[in-house]
Amino acid sequence: MEKPFCLNARVYYEDTDAGGIVYYANYLKFCERARTEWLRGMNMSQSQMLEQHMGFVIKNIKGNYVSSAKLDDLLTITCIPTKVKHASLVIYQQVFNQNNELLFEFECSIAFLNMQLKKPMIMPKEAIAYIKQFVPENTEDLEVKI
Repeated sequence: MEKPFCLNARVYYEDTDAGGIVYYANYLKFCERARTEWLRGMNMSQSQMLEQHMGFVIKNIKGNYVSSAKLDDLLTITCIPTKVKHASLVIYQQVFNQNNELLFEFECSIAFLNMQLKKPMIMPKEAIAYIKQFVPENTEDLEVKI
């Protein structure tokens, strides 16, 4: 397995509520950005996939809020695939602050679709190979426990 993909992001005023705490739904946005940048590593951008009438869609999500991010925090968002099938995958993500404190953990099931037919389709072989190199040997601890 390669080292988990990480994206750094700063918490801006627009990410927070009136008290300077990150608004709960914005953790999903941070995770989405990390997954998008991770996918760029396989030379597939979301726009290129859409031009070819294919793309990833979220099927199921599970999240756990552990602590709050605050205005000006520097976040690190991980992206760790835990399961890969021909037309789907499961990704586990964590959001840490600059003190390496876990703030949020997230798990999502993602389907790969033919966007015209709105039906699952097999991912390109290169995509599956790229994803598999990030899957850790032991994934037991990489799930959101609620």
